[in-house]
Amino acid sequence: MKFILILLFPILMAETCSQNMEQNKDITFTYEMITRGTRAHYTLNKEEIKVVKNMGTEIKNSEKMTSKEWDLLMEKMKDIDVPNIHKLKPPSEKRIFDGAAHAILSIKTGDKIYKSNSFDHGNPPSALKPLVKAILRLGETVE
Repeated sequence: MKFILILLFPILMAETCSQNMEQNKDITFTYEMITRGTRAHYTLNKEEIKVVKNMGTEIKNSEKMTSKEWDLLMEKMKDIDVPNIHKLKPPSEKRIFDGAAHAILSIKTGDKIYKSNSFDHGNPPSALKPLVKAILRLGETVE
């Protein structure tokens, strides 16, 4: 019996690692920043980084995602309770009085989409801050 388990263990581990890699491939990050007359939309997945700016006269740019950049995003995401990002409270509310742009972070994993509540652009909930900073930094390299 032990012999069979020893033989099957590497196969099961390889399948689990393969599934984890497939799950990481199906992840998409979307960061939207909206204010009166201005809009920015960042979409990042394992293959590319896309940035769309402005309303009406859209400027679209994209760039390939490197494996190092993707690994950085995965590292930042691992500390986040993704299914519960909608429960995170924003630290400030300047967006309510037009003091800051509205921002929303969405994380799509497989066929599920998890969205944060609206927060001030540049001031996300503390749990999301490292991931949002990484997304914005990657988006700036495309612009």
